[in-house]
Amino acid sequence: MWKYKGYELPQDVPLIIGALCGLLYYEMMLHRRPLPTILAEIRGLGDGGSSPVSPAKAMVKLDKLWRACGFWMMRLLRSPRPCLRRGLVLYHWCRKNGVDSKLAVGVGKDGDVLKGHAWLYVNGHVYREDPVLLAREYTVMLEG
Repeated sequence: MWKYKGYELPQDVPLIIGALCGLLYYEMMLHRRPLPTILAEIRGLGDGGSSPVSPAKAMVKLDKLWRACGFWMMRLLRSPRPCLRRGLVLYHWCRKNGVDSKLAVGVGKDGDVLKGHAWLYVNGHVYREDPVLLAREYTVMLEG
């Protein structure tokens, strides 16, 4: 096994490639279907049954997936705002692997400009975001 930037190679290669495939898939789907429909399809995956890995190991994998999505969005897809697509990929992974999760999409105002953001709840807690800032800046418009 070879370790590189927190990844265990070659074991994590499917996760890294899966992140890119998921991002491309949801990029396409966002242009073809309304977001509530996409969220309903992900919810339809069920809870994945019993998770094949422990909750701690699932969180490690989720962190790796989060970083891989960020890398692909910034480096390859050149998107400075990866939150929705990354959130959809993470939500999909969580539902498939039996991790309790929910995706939230919110809107806020920055002066006269509307801004949007998407974030994930894992086991009832905001994942990798500041919950105080989210509550102050955004109003949840959609949850999946």
